This record gives sequence, structure tokens and C-alpha cells, in this order.
Amino acid sequence: MHRPMLAVTLIASAACQPVTTELTEERKAEIVEEVRAVNADYWDAWREADWDRGMAFYVDSPDFVWASGGAVFYGLSALEETRPRFASVASQTYAFRDTRVIVMTPQSAALTAAGSWTQTDTAGVTTPTREFVWTAIWVLHEGEWKMRLVHMSFPAPWPGSR
Repeated sequence: MHRPMLAVTLIASAACQPVTTELTEERKAEIVEEVRAVNADYWDAWREADWDRGMAFYVDSPDFVWASGGAVFYGLSALEETRPRFASVASQTYAFRDTRVIVMTPQSAALTAAGSWTQTDTAGVTTPTREFVWTAIWVLHEGEWKMRLVHMSFPAPWPGSR
């Protein structure tokens, strides 16, 4: 009577083990290239000031987070509320000095970039160039790479660095 129960217990224990996916160096390199490519498409959308195309790169979920300039937006609908401030933007430029991708899992990667940015409005006026640092957590969501968390900051000089 104990032997059948032991067999059932062993089979059930084996079946309940988590499935592990080995993340090979080759797969990591593929993920880095995939994320770099979708990230380039993302910035192309914003260079063209295409709000809808740019917003499509974010996970449409209440747990999406965008943080910038001291503001934090939880959920894509909260970020959507900033759309009216973007209405007068005709184009943007982005130049990156350093972009790095760190693969965290087979379904997630962190991308960090440093660069400069300008906006040109519909009247043709271009803003001064601003330096910025960008971090995004990309996740494989329903078969597509999407951003779940974004943080953008505008660096100030380190104290005592002048």
C-alpha cells in the first residue's frame, strides 16, 4: 500500500518541478540584437513625433511604469494623459553615445542609454539640446518585445565636479 503512494508522490514531485530554460550565450546575443532592433524602431517613432506608434512599444497594463523629471505614471492610461503637451511637437532628434543591453531572463532585458535630445515644434522652433539618461526594462509580451518600465533623467553635474 505504501509503494503505490510513494510512486505517486515521486511522479507528482517530478511533475511539479519548475521548467528551466537554459540561457546560452548564443541566445543572450540574439536577445541583445532583438532588443537593440526594437529599441531603434521605438526611437524612430519618436523622431517622427508619432505618438501612437511610439506608445505601441509599451506594455498596455496597469503595472507599466514611466518615471521622468520627478513624475511617475502608473499604467499606460496615465501616460496617455500627457498627450496634449506633445501636440505641438513636429519632430525630435536623439543622438546616443552609449547603449547597453543586459539580458536578465529569456523574456526580459534592461537597456540603458546616454545621449542628447532636441524637439522642434510645429512653428519650426528647436529647443536647446538636453543631455539625458534612459533605462527601459523590455519584456517579451505576447510574442513581442515591449517596455514594462521606463526611467528617463536629465543629469546634473555631480556635486564638487566643477
